[in-house]
Amino acid sequence: MTKRFKWTNRSVVTFAEGQDPVLQMEAKARALALKAMDEGWTGPPFDPLALAQWLGLRIEARGDIADARMVPSSESTITLEYNPTRPRGRLRFSIAHEIAHSLFSDCAEQIRNRGVSPHADRDNWQLEVLCNIGAAELLMPLGSFVGFSGEKLSIESVMSLRKEFDVSVEACLIRLVKLSKVPAAAFCASMHEDGRYRLDYVIAAPGWDAPFEVGQIVPEGSVIRETSAIGFTAVGHEDWGNGKLLRLECMGLAPYPGSVTPRVVGFFIPTTASSGHKPPEILEVIGDAMRPRGAGTRIVAHVIPDTGTIWGGNGFASQLRKRFPGAWSEFQRITGGHPPSLGKVVMGDLGDGVKIAHMVAQRGIGRSDSQRLRYAALADCLHEVRQKAIDLNATVHMPRVGTGHGGANWDVVKELLTEELVDRGVPTTVYRLPA
Repeated sequence: MTKRFKWTNRSVVTFAEGQDPVLQMEAKARALALKAMDEGWTGPPFDPLALAQWLGLRIEARGDIADARMVPSSESTITLEYNPTRPRGRLRFSIAHEIAHSLFSDCAEQIRNRGVSPHADRDNWQLEVLCNIGAAELLMPLGSFVGFSGEKLSIESVMSLRKEFDVSVEACLIRLVKLSKVPAAAFCASMHEDGRYRLDYVIAAPGWDAPFEVGQIVPEGSVIRETSAIGFTAVGHEDWGNGKLLRLECMGLAPYPGSVTPRVVGFFIPTTASSGHKPPEILEVIGDAMRPRGAGTRIVAHVIPDTGTIWGGNGFASQLRKRFPGAWSEFQRITGGHPPSLGKVVMGDLGDGVKIAHMVAQRGIGRSDSQRLRYAALADCLHEVRQKAIDLNATVHMPRVGTGHGGANWDVVKELLTEELVDRGVPTTVYRLPA
């Protein structure tokens, strides 16, 4: 049994707040992307420079630096410097990587102390790993590139897609795995101080419990060792100790700052599908969400605006008020006529084992030139609904939330539902009325 890896970098430990640092980075980068999308950041391609401007970072183009870097100024602000002459795909990833650094509370302090502490130099690779993961999430955020879900998992596919969509190898392979319908994992490995390659991260496809851990030693005969230069690729079938063959496809990328040995990224793909493996999915049906199917406790979740006006029009909330006037009265009683702020959930009861979750995730009502649904608020609401469902051992039922009056992109909403509910063990059914 591999000894569980212990993260040692001070910034990483503080950032993680007792959670898995990889999951924490994915969550924080995703939240940043959703907030920016709420404010009009669009793609693909998603422009990291536009994101930096939205964040209020000072930006300066310089031709005398390698790619991109953060530089603290005397006014306690941070300047993002970038070299506009670098290859576009590489530069976009470098800028997104530096933006990920800004997610750390001690970003400015870390930049000032780079290279000062020998101990910090030894474990700074941990910081770089997380920022690479964050960069991938920012360049190819939730709901983007859904057409990749049926794409073959191979380095050849990655190289083709990255050129077509102007994204990095690392961002592309992580996105492919997150959309995969078959067991697989994206990984990064690098040479460590003891002269051995170790896994720096492993990100598994939904529904597959990858039998690898951060810090695990790469076997001596692995093809990972064959990617000894940037751009070298390798493919092999290997047994990593559990008696089951894995197909590895990998590629050498630029090393971490201060290192000379290339990092290696790639796919772990079981050669035979796990028995009975079926990735969790949203169940989409034609029907009435106000008549949720199944037995046991059921939660009907829907989106409401952050206004104090009556739910009118012909949307789901309006129809709910008309069909269940008691639900509207209960909502008014709980809120005192003052709806909660964006991201909050008000729970009610429809009777016969059916609960109602009013999710405040829409900014205002009526016609609008911009999208009224707020993805970040919806993510917060779904997190709370998930906790309620787990506590009540309930299933969740809803219409296609946010895609009517909210004007949201269903691909983004669907992936949010998948990540916040389905992948966390909460069965979820989405209903559409007959045409």
